[in-house]
Formats: sequence, C-alpha cells, structure tokens
Amino acid sequence: MRCSITILAILAVGLMSCGSPKTTAQFYHTHKHKEGVTNFKVPGWLIWVGGGIAQGFVSEPDARAALKLARKVKKLRLMVAEDYNPITTAEVNDFISNIRSNGFDDLIYVKDAESTVHILSREKKDKLRNLVILVTDEEEFVFMDMKSRLKYEDLSEFVNTILSGKEPEPEEQPAEGEESEPIVAKKIPQA
Repeated sequence: MRCSITILAILAVGLMSCGSPKTTAQFYHTHKHKEGVTNFKVPGWLIWVGGGIAQGFVSEPDARAALKLARKVKKLRLMVAEDYNPITTAEVNDFISNIRSNGFDDLIYVKDAESTVHILSREKKDKLRNLVILVTDEEEFVFMDMKSRLKYEDLSEFVNTILSGKEPEPEEQPAEGEESEPIVAKKIPQA
C-alpha cells in the first residue's frame, strides 16, 4: 500500500513539473503551432555564413560592427503573434519564473498599462550564452531566444562603434622588444 502511494506521489509531482515549460526550447515547441503564431529557427552556421557574405557588401561602420557581432550567434528562435495573443499572461509568468530558477537574470523589465517587456540573460564564464526577449500585449506577442558566445568586450566595442560612428581600428601589435599593455575585461554592471 505504501509503495503504491509513493509511486502515485512521484507521478503527480512529475506530471505537475511537466505542466509548464522549464526551458526556452520547451516554451518555443509548446507554443509555436498555436493559431496565429509565426515562428522560425535560424541555425548559427547560417547566420555566420550570411554575416560573412554581407561583410563584403556593407560599408557603414555601424552595420559592419553589427555583422561582426551577429557572427557570434549560435542559434536564434523567434515566435510572433499579431492581432491576437494566444499565449496567456499566466503561461508567460510561469515560464519566466521557471527560467529564472534555471539561471536566467533580468536585464530589463518594462511594464506599462497594456504591454510588458522582459529581457533576460544567462551568463557563463563572462560570456552571454542565452538572451530571451518577451514582449506581451493583448494583441501581440514576441518571443526571441538567442544562444550565443558573445563577450562583454564585443558588446562594448559594438556600442563604442555606434556612438563614435567610426570603423573600429584593428588591434596594433607591439614592436619587437616592447611589452603590450594587458587587456582588462570589464563586466557591464546589471541593475
């Protein structure tokens, strides 16, 4: 008797934990076929090749810096629903709490009367490994999940390029016998 109660308890906990997606991939696969949802997934090798080809045709410093950054993306998933949001606020909130418990941190959270924007990230070894953007509204829904190998130095260089409007200069090699200054990684503070 005790054995059957224990088995039922384990099954109940297992079924309850399967009720809401715990990872970004599970959330994407759960909701991508809902009515009104447009979705696509782009593999990293395609982004890498496309970014490399586009480098030869782009002359603006901002665009070149963005393409350089895009080449560090490993995978991109996108879901969009317009005119009707089939994903409830409760499902979004459950998903966000689940990924927070799996190591994601809030970068930005904005809420106004009708819309909510969540930008969450997961870091590993000073690299931005995952970035999730969720925009929910009564009439629209946007979900973007990006896996990457971006470093904070890459982001800093990109922002500096955008702000200066100049082409990033190639790194200079020290002359023979001279010592180079050590490169110091700076982490962007989180709010």
